[in-house]
Amino acid sequence: MRRIWRPVLVGAVIALVTFALAKAQIFEPSAAAPGTPVAGNAARGEAVFGRECATCHGTAGEGGSGPALQRTSLDASFVTERVRAGAGVMPGGLVTGQDEADVVAYVVGISAP
Repeated sequence: MRRIWRPVLVGAVIALVTFALAKAQIFEPSAAAPGTPVAGNAARGEAVFGRECATCHGTAGEGGSGPALQRTSLDASFVTERVRAGAGVMPGGLVTGQDEADVVAYVVGISAP
């Protein structure tokens, strides 16, 4: 009976370390730093925007049931965060990967003053 505490202790430590590593998400990609250049293609982003975003934001980002995006001085990090997380009634993750980068480039372009 005296030796049973060692395997229990080792198991508990392994479980705690595993849980801590899972919560830390050390293998998740980090968000781009503010001011990082947009890697997307705005021309392709316009097509994706028309297919996925224009219903709410208008065909050229002029607004509709969603907010206007034209001439709002949005930066790439803000747009990327909103596309990924969503906001209000807009769900997150509507576009991902290269489509996300392209939409971000397009939105940053139309939001320039």
